[in-house]
Amino acid sequence: MILSRSQLRSYGLTFILFLIMMVMLGCAKSARRELPSAQESWQKALDLFERERYYSAQTLLKDIVLNYSGSSIIDSAQFYLARTSYELRDFIVAAEEFHRTGSLYPSSPLSGHASYYEALCNYQLSPQFALDQEYTNKAFDAFQRFLEDYPNHVLADSAYKYIGLCREKLARKEYAAADLYFTLGEYASAVLYSDQLLTDYYDTSFSESAQFLKSRSYFELKNWTRAKHELDTYLSKYEHGKHRARAEMMLARVNGNLAAKN
Repeated sequence: MILSRSQLRSYGLTFILFLIMMVMLGCAKSARRELPSAQESWQKALDLFERERYYSAQTLLKDIVLNYSGSSIIDSAQFYLARTSYELRDFIVAAEEFHRTGSLYPSSPLSGHASYYEALCNYQLSPQFALDQEYTNKAFDAFQRFLEDYPNHVLADSAYKYIGLCREKLARKEYAAADLYFTLGEYASAVLYSDQLLTDYYDTSFSESAQFLKSRSYFELKNWTRAKHELDTYLSKYEHGKHRARAEMMLARVNGNLAAKN
């Protein structure tokens, strides 16, 4: 059978399209074969992380999180993605990534670690005591949530330590304000801030000085009855207190003024 020119052209075009499709299919299969598995990428990322090549590890981990969401190692990849940001001291991003780990994978064995590190990121962002303490309060709240959710976690003791450090810093800021008001002669305000410290941070190293400052403030206000009460409280509570000698001298003067009134 002799084919016409139009039939030959049609058959030729079909054959060319068939060849193109076969080449494309072969390339696709080859690309699929060359694409590393989630486990291979994870092992490489973990190796980079352990060698402290955090930027390179971060790139691989981002790829795993984006492309292998159904993998068995996805929670680990998300956690270590957060860890790379932490090690690179990008604490704001790290806190978000740790929070995402706990939110997306609450049943993961790493969810407790993620909760702890989220709190630790906020602690790392906490500035010196004289500045705004937003991140100190965030860290304090986050460590408390961690202990409520994971009371028997291996990092629980460390969380308690950081809670103590947060409270010390917040107490120091409160005491600095009370001391400043006392220096300025604003004794009523000094009493107010000392009282706040003694209520909120009674277990910190600043509580003794706050109690003594409160006593001194009432002394300067010539409120002898309250001054006596606060000095008696100081002397009974801090038997070996660093301000004891001064407190005893002040109490003697207060008692003298009260006796003179009577």
